[in-house]
Amino acid sequence: MKHKNHISNVYNKLSKETKSSMNAIPLALTNVYAKGDYTACLYLGSEQSPVNLIIDTGSSTLVVEPSAYQPDKDKTLVATPAVQEVNYGIGGWAGAVIHSQLHFLDHNHDPNEQTKVADTSIAIVEAEPSSTFGQADGILGMAYHHLNKSFDLSDYFHNADLSSDNSYPWPFNISSDVTPENPPNFVDLRAFKSFLWKYPEHDIKPLFTQIAEQHIVENRFSFYGKRSSVNVEAPGINAITNKPEELTTLQQDPLNQGQLILGGGEAQTHLYQGEFQYIKVLHDVYYNVELLSLQVGDNPPITAAPLAEKDIHNYFTNAIVDTGASLTVLTHELYEQVIEQLSKVNPEYSKLLASFTDVKAQYKGIDASQLDLSQWPDITFSFTGENGEPVSLTCPPTHYWQTNTPEQGKACFKLLSQLPNWPNQTLVGLPLITNYYTVFDRTVADTGVISFAKQR
Repeated sequence: MKHKNHISNVYNKLSKETKSSMNAIPLALTNVYAKGDYTACLYLGSEQSPVNLIIDTGSSTLVVEPSAYQPDKDKTLVATPAVQEVNYGIGGWAGAVIHSQLHFLDHNHDPNEQTKVADTSIAIVEAEPSSTFGQADGILGMAYHHLNKSFDLSDYFHNADLSSDNSYPWPFNISSDVTPENPPNFVDLRAFKSFLWKYPEHDIKPLFTQIAEQHIVENRFSFYGKRSSVNVEAPGINAITNKPEELTTLQQDPLNQGQLILGGGEAQTHLYQGEFQYIKVLHDVYYNVELLSLQVGDNPPITAAPLAEKDIHNYFTNAIVDTGASLTVLTHELYEQVIEQLSKVNPEYSKLLASFTDVKAQYKGIDASQLDLSQWPDITFSFTGENGEPVSLTCPPTHYWQTNTPEQGKACFKLLSQLPNWPNQTLVGLPLITNYYTVFDRTVADTGVISFAKQR
């Protein structure tokens, strides 16, 4: 059980603070397991196996590693002929789709609190060529059903000489060593995906959509976190390569904690102050928004180009709001102009920024003593608001730089240029989101709004 007592203690504190919110389910978050991304501990199956899942508004699938879930012991598991294959831009996986129960609290929790349970679809990772989840056990996708595709292989199983008509236990072999390369053997995920597209595709209803439709909670959730990188105060600990016994030390740091409140919103006044600003969600696939411009300090705003025409069918807008991104990823053009303007503030800055053109630099960092963040400017993001008006949100230097990461006395720059094979779309990640208390409200209009208020 992964630090279950610590998580339960945090939950007890959160539940007292949210009792005034009807149907709200507060979940304690930590950014330790996923190296900056936030995870919540949920409980799967008849054995209520604890799993730490990354909270990701940039995807929609509930996916878990079998080693954490132990599906062979789950008496509520129902196998299906469905399969999923998902690519996140960096990392991906394939696996069997099963049905089982998800518990938001474990059976040892306060008996006076009702344990919410949802019957849901779960993907079990069977092929993962890269370490997609870090030390987390999977992902809880919070976006819409269009991103939660599955493939019905009933016809394949009916015609193939296999021992089962279901995808669990997993009947496929995905490896660069396979010979011959034909079903059920595939050389890589790309080959497997080509095979899947021969069969009927169905969207699976995501977990949050499911519990909202069942009126377990209101159709909104709120997110609260302090940082986009793990804070390391103690010497000798590395956030990337930490030892199991060091996890508790990192988890107990308040700067490495957060909250996800299912059904949460404006009622959680203990988490925010002042008025909300509302950004319109323009499409219900990702949390698609329109980025108008970026402004570095007092420089003229840098206009954000619209999404390329060829990508509109699949990606819809020029920006998404993504809690599963520990970096904010700008388009090539925006990134180059931001770096140029930051370098004009002080020529020495360009040397510091040059170290972070590769995402792997986040594993090393630079000497934080080289930074005087009081001399760095704010970066302002301007979006289209709920009623078409521009809405400005601030990413201060203490958020686009993170100190004491991955080690004490180190620092990392948290803006990155466009990912390979990704369109000219900005991924608005944790460096901006964690400056605010953020509510993803899907009850407004057809596609919802995202509201931002200053944290307490």
